[in-house]
Amino acid sequence: MPVFTPLQISKLIGLAQKNRIAPVYLFIGPEHICKEKAKEIFNVLKEKKAISETYDLKEKEDKKEFLNIKGYQEGLFGTKKVFFVLGAENLSEKKGEEIVESCKKSTLFTWFFIAETFPEEHPLYKFALEKGAVIPFYTKRKEDFLESELIGTLKQHGKVMDRNTAQLFISLVGEDYNHFKNELEKLVFYVEDKHTITQEDVLSVVVPLESALLYLLGDYIFTETPEKCYHLLQNLLDNKVEPPLILGYLYRFFKRIQIFQEVLKKYPELEKEERYVNFSRKLEELKENPVEELPRIILETKAYPLFKMKKYLKQIKNFTPIFEKLHQTDLAIKRDFRNPGKAFYEFFLEIWKILNQK
Repeated sequence: MPVFTPLQISKLIGLAQKNRIAPVYLFIGPEHICKEKAKEIFNVLKEKKAISETYDLKEKEDKKEFLNIKGYQEGLFGTKKVFFVLGAENLSEKKGEEIVESCKKSTLFTWFFIAETFPEEHPLYKFALEKGAVIPFYTKRKEDFLESELIGTLKQHGKVMDRNTAQLFISLVGEDYNHFKNELEKLVFYVEDKHTITQEDVLSVVVPLESALLYLLGDYIFTETPEKCYHLLQNLLDNKVEPPLILGYLYRFFKRIQIFQEVLKKYPELEKEERYVNFSRKLEELKENPVEELPRIILETKAYPLFKMKKYLKQIKNFTPIFEKLHQTDLAIKRDFRNPGKAFYEFFLEIWKILNQK
């Protein structure tokens, strides 16, 4: 069992169910993700009545107790024993060699190691590479991992969705892995025997994180029709998000774009940069430069949303009518007590006209 990709976790689970169990499973990457994925295999062993012990080597007392135990060097009446070790990046080479020797002498022990990073020259890594399984969760962006996880889960259930639908789903659930997993499972059950999952399915069943849905609403104004904006807005209202919060978000969204426009005038190298990687690097250099004074709202905004805002700016000739429409919508809801859904729909129609005028 050499190196396995995250998409091959299901293969490792299947092997474990057939009693083809590795002596060592080494998960490398963000702890909360590795821990969640390791448990999928770990639970198979627990179902087989294995005894388990858990240690967190980031905790002083746990580490002290773990370094002192020797019991795994002896048989345990033929009963399988599983060790689940967090913070394995703190494992010394000496202790690693000790564990490797115990694995060579007995098949009664299985180890799950969760490490943020782990050196390839470590004896435990070499052993896992040869006789066990190394599962790295290295990724440049969290979105990349979630997309990979989405593809793998859909494949397991015989489902597919196009790229735009996948991006919509990830945008709605945000970066919280547990929320991502729960909503994906719910979506798969919702469509039942249907093979292709559509954007309508996602919008019908997925409960989005409020922050993710608000952010997506700003993007929709520039990329979708007023009808789709309204559909998303109704989702917010159905989830008990108050209209003043939505109005406040939209105001800050457009204000951020307006302020970013001034930043681009001051730093034309950012405006000219068409490649995201280069844009992100130049932006971070500006943020970290103590001599430069970027507005706080820009300092607090990640590179990717700002990169998209560059494209949005090409559609805006004047911010004044946009803020006027926001103010009119605010009055319609708060002063005139108009139905929020209808008031926002009229706002989306007016903004669409402003952005698409020749």
